[in-house]
Amino acid sequence: MKPRILIPCLIIIVVIVAGSLPSLAVEDSVGTVNWREGYVTGIGYGTAEPSGNKAIDKLKAMRAARVVAQRHLLENIKGVRIDSETTIENMMVQKDIIKSRVEGTIKGAEVTRRQFEWVDGNIPLATVEMRVCMVSRLGGCKSHRSLISTLNLNQNYTCPPLPKLNEKIIPQPQSSSPPDFSYDSTKPVTGVVIKLDGRYFERVLLPIIAAPGKGAKHTTIYSVKCVDPKIIRTYGIARYADTVQDARKIQYLGNNIMIIPALHVTNDNVVIIGKDAVRAIKETTRYGNNYLEKAKLAIASE
Repeated sequence: MKPRILIPCLIIIVVIVAGSLPSLAVEDSVGTVNWREGYVTGIGYGTAEPSGNKAIDKLKAMRAARVVAQRHLLENIKGVRIDSETTIENMMVQKDIIKSRVEGTIKGAEVTRRQFEWVDGNIPLATVEMRVCMVSRLGGCKSHRSLISTLNLNQNYTCPPLPKLNEKIIPQPQSSSPPDFSYDSTKPVTGVVIKLDGRYFERVLLPIIAAPGKGAKHTTIYSVKCVDPKIIRTYGIARYADTVQDARKIQYLGNNIMIIPALHVTNDNVVIIGKDAVRAIKETTRYGNNYLEKAKLAIASE
């Protein structure tokens, strides 16, 4: 009579394949890109062929899991979009210095979770989760290393002035009542939330907010060119939230937030706002209250 085997199928495969290997990685969930909290994670699982020395077997399994976590982290980071056309992978292919910086950041990534267990008494199984922050100070991140700092965005940009409403922006039908952008007009505006109302928008590191212009063109209202480079390194240029209620909880935006509805999102992933919204931004950024320069902007899906 054959003995009953209680070892899970996954471990049986590991033992059979790992005959000549000191340790083996196990593929499973690979991590995530968390735009709301501002970080990318990679998860790795590892094991090792039992050698009779549990201390060494545990070390090998943990090392294998870390290697896999780093690989998954790199894969997830490569897919992060910088703008509507460029991914991190594109930048790494184009510039060796970006590639080396990204790879160096991954090697120094924060380990946020380690788990270890013995399966069937003597088979080691390790889990390692690693994290890289998109920017230094955002949501769940408090790190000096960040993804955006690897991309060499510290150039001196010139933000285009907000357009004259009677020249560049297409006139829109006047509503019977002025729009309510939900802020206290007796106090300085501390930040702005663009409400997408469920419109599809692919989250990117460097979003563009624009107004409709003449023909098929649009007039840029806000982009990376409008933000102080020091702020970009620390806070990025935008935060993301699932709802306006979530956006209001973002402390960096302050306590007098203006809510602006989006008109639509273009095929090249530019968020378009209306004439009245541009006028409100112009009025609330007068007299030195340039909250856009400090990137106090969030984009809410609903």
